[in-house]
Amino acid sequence: MGNKFVMVGGGSTQSPGILEVLRQRAEELSLTELVLYDVDQERVDLLGEYTKMYYAELGSKVKVSFTTNIDEAFTDADFLFMQIRPGLNKQRAIDEKICLRNGVIGQETCGLGGFSFAMRVIPAVIEIIEKVKEICPKAWILNYTNPEAILSEAIYRVFPDAKVLCICDMPISIEGAIAKYFNKNLRDVTFKYFGLNHFGWWTNIYDENGQDLLPVLRKDVLSGKIDTLLQSNEETKEDQYWIDTYRQMVSLFKRFPEYFPNCYLQYYLTPDEMLVHDDPTFTRGDYVMQGREKRIYDECRRVIAAGTAKNSTLHAGVHGNYIVDIAHAIIHNTRERFTVNKKNHGAISNFDPEAVIEVPAYIGSMGAETINVGEIPTFQKGLMEMQKAYEKLTVDAALTGSYQTALEAVMLNKTVPNYTIGKKVLDELYEANQNYWKPLA
Repeated sequence: MGNKFVMVGGGSTQSPGILEVLRQRAEELSLTELVLYDVDQERVDLLGEYTKMYYAELGSKVKVSFTTNIDEAFTDADFLFMQIRPGLNKQRAIDEKICLRNGVIGQETCGLGGFSFAMRVIPAVIEIIEKVKEICPKAWILNYTNPEAILSEAIYRVFPDAKVLCICDMPISIEGAIAKYFNKNLRDVTFKYFGLNHFGWWTNIYDENGQDLLPVLRKDVLSGKIDTLLQSNEETKEDQYWIDTYRQMVSLFKRFPEYFPNCYLQYYLTPDEMLVHDDPTFTRGDYVMQGREKRIYDECRRVIAAGTAKNSTLHAGVHGNYIVDIAHAIIHNTRERFTVNKKNHGAISNFDPEAVIEVPAYIGSMGAETINVGEIPTFQKGLMEMQKAYEKLTVDAALTGSYQTALEAVMLNKTVPNYTIGKKVLDELYEANQNYWKPLA
């Protein structure tokens, strides 16, 4: 029997890369049916019609359909790839501008941009998973939806037994860049990593001979031999935002050289330096809307109008390959090693056992078996304790609608300098998100 895959948020401009990988690897996935599901009729129609034409003209045998009917989409599903964005990038840009006007980080997963996004997305994802449990309880959900750290905390709290893996392609993107620096094949390098999503560190980088390359990387950075790492992701290596991000990540390693940092730590440890690069009148959300979104939807319209996709292409990158690799590992029980977000349950011995952490795990038909990390140092543990408290209180606020809890969550976020600014940004975000947040009282 074949497998039915559903793209939840199929109208997203992040979908094309995944759709291309699914087409290329359909046989090894036993993929026979693909459904693009979205609540946005216009977007799912555009990407759905494009995908249907594209697959057919390249000779794919996969049955492709698209719909806004969740029952129809989920019936008999085997895998659901979830990446949704309530409010779209338009709401993201609004949040970013509110934060930046008040002099704090607006990024959509870190700081109060991430808080606002979580308040929008948690109720939507809970509704989706409730539908999965009703319609296709045996299906695996692979979640790419941000902010992954907070959302995974909510998912595993509300649905402790659900077949969900919360994943992020940022660790493997950085690992790809590091492997490339050492002229190594990524599959020949073993990375030891711990933290929370967008909040972690690499402790060792072992090559195929068991040599730890982290001391070499540290020496090269501290000596000034390198100030950035080339990216492995073809889709973003020309993007100035990511060029700056990777340079700042190396700069952060130079200042805290024990472990190599996930790039998002720059928003927490050097927010003043990050704010210098941000334009409160034209944010990352605006950039995405005028760049990737416009390019992809315009191409869909052009192909549909022409009646052929033969002169069009979809580009597969890290984002698409990573989620499909994990689905492949589940289907074939390969027990390959991937970095995922799961409850700690002792993997980090001196951290809350019930907290969701991000660590390597072996993936097979039973899901993820996390790899033991042991004790972590005081500096990283202290940062994680504060961040985890912020994440848990954000989930509490989203589930209960408590204003006081929301305020307490805001005050625990390291990017917020004081009560006055924290409360002001919270109130402005709440006002701007009346249609998406649960009412606060």
